[in-house]
Amino acid sequence: MQSFEYDLEENLMHIQFELEQESYHPGKYRRFRVTEPKERDICAAPYKDRVVHHALINVIEPIWGKEFYYHSYACRVGKGMHKAITVCHKYVRRNKYVLKCDISKYFASIDYEILKSILSRKIGDEKLLKLIYLVIDESPEQESPAVLFPGDDLYTLMERKRGIPIGNLTSQFFANVYLNELDKFIKHKCKVRDYLRYMDDFLLFSDSKEYLTEIRKELEKFLNGMRLELHSRKTQILPVKNGVKFLGFQIFRGRIRLQKENIRRFEKRMNIRQKQYADYEIDSDTIKQGIVAWIGHAGHGNTRRLISKLLYKYSFKRDKAKQRTGFCVAGRGTTTTTIYVPGIATTTTPLTRTTISDSVVPVHQKTGCLLYGADGVYDSPALFLLARANKTAS
Repeated sequence: MQSFEYDLEENLMHIQFELEQESYHPGKYRRFRVTEPKERDICAAPYKDRVVHHALINVIEPIWGKEFYYHSYACRVGKGMHKAITVCHKYVRRNKYVLKCDISKYFASIDYEILKSILSRKIGDEKLLKLIYLVIDESPEQESPAVLFPGDDLYTLMERKRGIPIGNLTSQFFANVYLNELDKFIKHKCKVRDYLRYMDDFLLFSDSKEYLTEIRKELEKFLNGMRLELHSRKTQILPVKNGVKFLGFQIFRGRIRLQKENIRRFEKRMNIRQKQYADYEIDSDTIKQGIVAWIGHAGHGNTRRLISKLLYKYSFKRDKAKQRTGFCVAGRGTTTTTIYVPGIATTTTPLTRTTISDSVVPVHQKTGCLLYGADGVYDSPALFLLARANKTAS
């Protein structure tokens, strides 16, 4: 990225020339694996290709702006996870049952031929289509599931290319385009009133369990035509009174709770952050940013007490034996330091030991400040965030 931006204008002009001359060709992807929230392979395109992807989406996304289903919330401007949770809570309150669906290995199952056919219905520009097809065809090979659909033979799996990489902006858009066909089927053919989708996780609500059972059969037939398969274990009809697990939350009629997996991931990250801070690998700002972001997410549920309980468990201190040369600021003896935390508090506290440059001075609990002590007093970071947590929860 830095090398690209060092000569930004020339690189952009070169991309423009290649696109105009139709000589552009995607580079080699970089693969890596992530384990949170679940294990999956990520494919990162070269920076130059990502610039092309953004330019491409800027052109074709408006074409589908009014085409997409309103309650499709993933990877769309003005939508997102938290709005999906709010709508899900609304549907939970007015229905008895939910058909909770998940598509098995969705990104790895997307069929190139079907995807191109859907895209070509709305795009008539041949050059633009050629570029789109190039991005699709040059996608790195995925571990696609070996599923035979009606009419397939043993050669079908080798003849039909499938799978788009997780990690591309274009992949997210294409994945929404692909399942927009499902959205139209559910709303216009099945006429389900309360339905929402977040990528390949989608929920259908009704007061009738028998109705949802019939809808599931229709969905399986339709998805087979799209060469997709519902996840047998994760697709279930459940009573909403037991709570609906969706996007890391468990949504009840009267409250919204964080799922235990979400809490465990936060605790794991905080344990890692404690070690990184002790080893001088990160500073206090990095910790604060992570905590504030998590509170912003968790605060969409009824989690006020949970947030306070979790944050009071953690404190951060440096390992003096691993202190780097030049990391400390001169200041032995008694000094007075004033720290201002935007929107929270200002405090003046006497220090009696050497002050580490990226530390925040410890203060009393009533001020509501985040505490990072370099002088031997270590308190919980919850205090800095209580005011914000209370405001979010209310």
